[in-house]
Amino acid sequence: MKSTCLFISTLLFISILFLPDIFAQDYIRWELPEGAKMRLGKGKIANLEGHLTDIGRGRSYRFSPDGTQFAVMSSIGIWVYDVQTGKESTLAIESVSDISTDIALDPNWQTFAKIGKNDTTIELRDLHTGNRKKTFDGPKERMVSVAFSPDGKMLAGGGFDGVIWLWHVATGARKRILTSHKIVDEVMFSPDGQTIVSSSDKDTRLWDLATGEFKARLEETTGAYNIVFNSDGTVLYGGYRREFRLWDPETGKIKMRLGVESSYPRPVFSADGKTMASARRSDSAVELWDSQTGKLKRTLIGNPEYVKGIAIADGVPKLVDYPIKPIWSIAFSPDGQLLAASSGNEIVFWDTDTGQQKAILMGDRSFHSLLFSPDGQTLAAQGESGIYLWNIETTDIQKSELRHTITGYNWEVNSIAFNPNGQSLASGYVHKNIKLWDVSTGQLKTVFKGHRYPLWVQSIAFSPNGDTLASLSISTQSSDRKAEILLWDTATGEYRVTLKGHGKVPDNNIPNQSGIAFSPNGEILASGSGDGTIRLWDAKTAASNSFFHRLSRTFFAHHKATLKGHTYHVLSVVFSPDGQTIASGSSDKTVRLWDLRCRKLKATLEGHVDRVGALAFSPDGKMLASGDGHGILLWDAATAQHKNTLIMRWDPGARQHILTVTEDKRMSLPMVKPTSQSTKNKTPSNPVFYVFSIASLAFSPDGKTLACAGSSGAIALLDMSTLQVKKSFSGHGAWVKSVAFSPDGQTLASGSADGTVLIWELEL
Repeated sequence: MKSTCLFISTLLFISILFLPDIFAQDYIRWELPEGAKMRLGKGKIANLEGHLTDIGRGRSYRFSPDGTQFAVMSSIGIWVYDVQTGKESTLAIESVSDISTDIALDPNWQTFAKIGKNDTTIELRDLHTGNRKKTFDGPKERMVSVAFSPDGKMLAGGGFDGVIWLWHVATGARKRILTSHKIVDEVMFSPDGQTIVSSSDKDTRLWDLATGEFKARLEETTGAYNIVFNSDGTVLYGGYRREFRLWDPETGKIKMRLGVESSYPRPVFSADGKTMASARRSDSAVELWDSQTGKLKRTLIGNPEYVKGIAIADGVPKLVDYPIKPIWSIAFSPDGQLLAASSGNEIVFWDTDTGQQKAILMGDRSFHSLLFSPDGQTLAAQGESGIYLWNIETTDIQKSELRHTITGYNWEVNSIAFNPNGQSLASGYVHKNIKLWDVSTGQLKTVFKGHRYPLWVQSIAFSPNGDTLASLSISTQSSDRKAEILLWDTATGEYRVTLKGHGKVPDNNIPNQSGIAFSPNGEILASGSGDGTIRLWDAKTAASNSFFHRLSRTFFAHHKATLKGHTYHVLSVVFSPDGQTIASGSSDKTVRLWDLRCRKLKATLEGHVDRVGALAFSPDGKMLASGDGHGILLWDAATAQHKNTLIMRWDPGARQHILTVTEDKRMSLPMVKPTSQSTKNKTPSNPVFYVFSIASLAFSPDGKTLACAGSSGAIALLDMSTLQVKKSFSGHGAWVKSVAFSPDGQTLASGSADGTVLIWELEL
């Protein structure tokens, strides 16, 4: 009996020890849409300083008033963290399309306001649960901006009717301020809550909140951006090229103009409003200005590093110094005694009274969006690897250290692919990298690394044996926008080799999609890009690291053939299951079939009315599906004859797909049907349906189901025997760029422009 109790106690002790690890990533299953098993990634967040004020709007992240909590606004909702532990505490789910305008946090850190799905209401939701608390009815026209007053008692909204709408949060009572704006693009309260600002294109106006009376119009705002109040509300300021203007909030007159070297990062004010800091990107220095007199108070000298380069001046080439550590972000501590500036992989702290450097924090390649907590004890910085939370020792800044790194936020997912055994899923991101996930646990296994610069990943594909991952990326390091095929070792995530040969993308226009695919036997890699060609590569010699193949690469090119025929971007390529045919889709609105053995064109399939960005062969190779911005065409793969046209629409009210099947080869163009007549530059208030633009197609392994995804953020599963929609999945906050079935057909994955991958469980 004693031994049994001891055994149970030991098990309990071990369980307690490992409990944090077991539930460490429970957030992957928080607030999932119906039918989803897990979510990989936490969404996309803005990478810039954001717009506005210290009243809960603008930035991608905010500290709570007491500095104990940290909220990150992403494309899928608001994540709240414990600052001390760095752990996720809640996810208030709500798609956030533009964090700078259509969402606002309550200053008391209890609620957030969000423009409703019909764009004419404002929803008040619990910040910690996401539950809707109240709905405020607004105008008949679309709203685009919402803001809380500094005391949290009032809400303001503006939009396409040119009116400022005001609601009393407690009672729901509302009133209007009629403006002369055609559209109110943005609303903002002054720090004292007595004035409300409305902006529309080149026009910024101030209104008395109590009376609704017009107070002033800011002069000379043409070209100015990010016009905001300083912390104490004594001035409004905004940038125009290399000049910053300060306006009097009572009269709207310009108080002064300050010439600055760079318009980015945006200058910031100290909490008392007396000092403005601006960055000199050329030499990593910060200038401190007296905001009352406009005089330069002090220059904080950084630690610039330069590289020699050629510059053309008056037609004459000259050797000049280019800064490689420009300043990306600046921030005052709450007491104004410290100024932090990010430069390269450093965050430098200066004493604002003496101008002396106090400390340097080392970390990521570059830091953006510096933000102090209200108590000054934490500094947040957005870096390449995540959001860094630094513990700031106010008594001895030298002892400051990194507390936590918050990860999981990504750019848009452009492409996803299961490995051949279905145990791992790769996801490729715009502007970022490639990640490999464990499908059963949701754990991040590998971040593919080793390449010299961040990737604009367009398409990814696993080799049939799973040892190699190929990615087609667009080079963004120069004016020559060219496709590069990179091969990666899937076991280690290490970069192997780059295959070059595609020409320049016309007009520097990077296509949204480009295709890459391995042949079924793994010997050929096909790639299509913006130069209008399909290139065939020797996949075995390119991927191998053996001495023989490295020697072979020295004397012989990987390139085997170039298929020419398309007149514009090639957006998608796919092999037939028998490996004898390659299908390619293009911006020239055609699908072309190529004989792989003869390297010649077999057929040109016409009928699309938009660029063809999605292709899929059925597993038996008898059918080819091609998708464009208006629907899907089904073809007999052997004869190249058209079989059916599928026009897909999305009903947002019923949250379901509407499918029209026709034998007409030429697609019709269904339009959005509004319930009320729309006017120029205005969005219909209650559309009956949206055209479903196809971005990705995938057949299930048994060929009975076709998954299609695209513009609605939803996925439709089509029964191929009846050509009817048998199931719809919705839950992404933006375009679904890629869908893929697992090899066993039991799971569907979808990657979206909202920065997440959703794993769906199928019961087909």
